[in-house]
Amino acid sequence: MHEYFSAIRDYAKAYAQMEALQRRSGALLPVGDQKTGVIAEFYGRLYAADQYPSAQLIYGTPSEHAWDITVRRTGALDHKIQVKAVSVHSRTSRISPIHPGWQELYLMRLDADFLPVGFWVLNASAATWSESKLGASTMPRADAPGTGSAAFCGAADKLDLLLRVLSQARGR
Repeated sequence: MHEYFSAIRDYAKAYAQMEALQRRSGALLPVGDQKTGVIAEFYGRLYAADQYPSAQLIYGTPSEHAWDITVRRTGALDHKIQVKAVSVHSRTSRISPIHPGWQELYLMRLDADFLPVGFWVLNASAATWSESKLGASTMPRADAPGTGSAAFCGAADKLDLLLRVLSQARGR
């Protein structure tokens, strides 16, 4: 019984630390209580900062369903990114519904340490379904090609690039 209460206490401590970081002024983590998604959005923001170096990046609110990160550049329309993630703790690999209104979809699979082991980018222009809501879908697996929902078949594997970006960010 002790290990159950110990695990809950450890999780509560980590949860509180994440909340405190999320509530800071100018926080790099978005607000939200689904920590797998918060972590994935943080990684997604670092990736987007690498891809759009001169842009302002803005997190959406938890009530915003169409996008999680807005890329704002002078003289260009806002570029909306929706981030979906699952961790190794998910038995089904199901992701929450994907709502229309995004230009890029980041699909991320996290390991037990909440580090990326899969990362794909799908452009709305390559997804004929992007203008409608997509329910019940499954995250691909990097170690098993052809897995995941067929709707993601046009997504580009960008894991190596994301890992490079995260390695550089850790070095700062």
